[in-house]
Amino acid sequence: MTPWTEGLTGYPRENGRKGIRNLVAVMAAADNVNPLARHLAARNPEVVCLPASYGRGQMGRDFEVSLRAMAGLAAHPNIAGCLVVSFEPESSERVAHLARQLGRPVETLSFLKLGGMEECLGLGGKILRRMQDASARIERVPLAVSELTVGLECGGSDATSGLFANPALGVFTDWVVDSGGTAVFSEPVECLGGEALLRERAASPQAAARLVSTVHAYNELAREHGVDLGGTNPTPDNIAGGLTTIEEKSLGALAKTGSRKIMGVVCYGEAAPGPGLWMMDAPAAAVENVTALAAGGAQLVCFVTGTGNPTGHPVSPTVKISANPRTADRMKAHLDVDLADMLRGTMNVVQGAEAIAASVGQVVNGERTAAERLGYLETNISRIGPSV
Repeated sequence: MTPWTEGLTGYPRENGRKGIRNLVAVMAAADNVNPLARHLAARNPEVVCLPASYGRGQMGRDFEVSLRAMAGLAAHPNIAGCLVVSFEPESSERVAHLARQLGRPVETLSFLKLGGMEECLGLGGKILRRMQDASARIERVPLAVSELTVGLECGGSDATSGLFANPALGVFTDWVVDSGGTAVFSEPVECLGGEALLRERAASPQAAARLVSTVHAYNELAREHGVDLGGTNPTPDNIAGGLTTIEEKSLGALAKTGSRKIMGVVCYGEAAPGPGLWMMDAPAAAVENVTALAAGGAQLVCFVTGTGNPTGHPVSPTVKISANPRTADRMKAHLDVDLADMLRGTMNVVQGAEAIAASVGQVVNGERTAAERLGYLETNISRIGPSV
């Protein structure tokens, strides 16, 4: 196995997992306390703010997805401590309850119960500083690749993504899986046209049926709303980058998953139940998708981009990879791995995978990604329907 697997370290957590960051976070359980969460983070340097995507009144699957994703982020192995704030105490306690079921202690604070913002800032600040003091005492310990969950993402795709960067990431993905680790890809809508490959690589007939039905569900949803995915995908920036059909885009996207068996499908923000390669049922929009991978416990995300999508997540360091020479030159500050030599013919796919592996090893051990250095970080949980 390549040298990147040697000397990896992480922060031990109460549930047995290990993080590659040692963050303290304040999370809003609903949008009506986003200002409070932002003020708390601003008054306590180095605290990560996780605002709510929307407020109360959610129903059905939306309610289930948002709770699962918020709990997954609160319990994330990269977070040493999390304070969940809400207007009424029930909202934050729901999130905290699920996070505790994931084996992580979470504290809560209610705007209504304390009687206003100044009272919340006072008590919340004390809680966050206590969490920061506790996190500072946590020391790094050895971390095996088998303890890693790596999210796989591509966005702003072009011909260099499908021909070079995604195949290189696919080789790296195989290395992770072969070492007992976990890799999770998503964007089922961008697997349309690749159903035969999904069936061939599925670990079981049941997994094959679930993979294909998950992909087709997005196509059916689009048709219900009068949208022809074949006519809207690839997107204009994909087309400008040389992609001509959704099948071409899908096969390029699937290249990042490597060649190993696909174990099955997990829900939005759900942790993979075991090692190996998994598909997550999450939409293609980059911020929502990376948020889903983070909520599912991915300690980091490897993100291939042809045109230079800058998205990074505040909880899961996002390693940006491109094989487009123009992007590598114009947007160098936003990239972690430059694979442009693959297009020039002076770097092969294994060497590309080694470059990704070297960057991942450094990020695991604490080196900040480009998105972290630039503060180009965002989180947003997907939604399906209206609130009432």
